[in-house]
Formats: sequence, C-alpha cells, structure tokens
Amino acid sequence: MFWVTFVILMDQLSKMIVEKYLVQPFFAIPGVLWFTYTRNTGIAFGMFSRSPWVLWITFAVTFLLAALPIFIRCSLLTRAGLQMVVGGAIGNMIDRFRFGYVVDFISVRYFPAIFNIADSFITIGGILILLSLLRGERSFANDGREKRSEPKT
Repeated sequence: MFWVTFVILMDQLSKMIVEKYLVQPFFAIPGVLWFTYTRNTGIAFGMFSRSPWVLWITFAVTFLLAALPIFIRCSLLTRAGLQMVVGGAIGNMIDRFRFGYVVDFISVRYFPAIFNIADSFITIGGILILLSLLRGERSFANDGREKRSEPKT
C-alpha cells in the first residue's frame, strides 16, 4: 500500500500548494512545461463533465482494482501499477467529493489537456501493468501453484 499512500499524499500536497500560491501561469520549462490552475469538472482530461453516473462507476472500479491483489496474486510490477492507479483515482476522488471538481495544473506542449499528479500516476501505473502483461511476468494462482501468463503470438 506504499504507492497508494505516496500518490495520495503527493497529489493532495501539490494541489494545496497550487490552490494557495499559483495565481497566474508559471513556465517551468519555457515552451514545454508550465503550471496553470484549472478546475476540472469532468473525469479524464475533462470528459464526461455532465455525467455524474460516470463518477460512481469510476468509484466502483477503483475499489475493485484495490481489492484485486487480495484475491489474485500479482507480480510486484503489477501490484505497484495497481497501487498507483488506485492512489491516483482516490486522490482525484477526494477533490471531487470535497469541491465538486478536480484541481489540474500541469500543462505540456502538444498534449491537449491539463492534468495533475494523480493523473500522472494513473498513467504510469497503467503502463507498468501493461509492461507486466507484455513481459508475461510470473504470478501465482489462488491455489498456490506457480503459473506463467505467456504473451500470445
């Protein structure tokens, strides 16, 4: 649960700093990376802003992902990826329930949306899970027998 806790703390701390101190856009790397405060009423990159049922589905899926390692043994890479996804989702849900929106502030040139630390870890976690699947990492079945998921060719 290290990554869940770490992601939530980093996400919430960064959002508190942004809300308190970022009054105008700040260019960290001119022409490439800047910080700008925005309120996202949607889910991923502002989509579904007028669909509250999507929020509840996201909430349910997050807790299913959090429970997955309880029922299925996962590789360390998959477990870390799942924890990052869950931590990011919880970080954004905290904002959603507290404010009715999510604080976004990271803007990268050529990327169409403004995002936050939680979104970054959701993406990184998803990539780690995908890498684990592509590598056919070893995991253990519920009965304790070792099993290897082979990539399909």
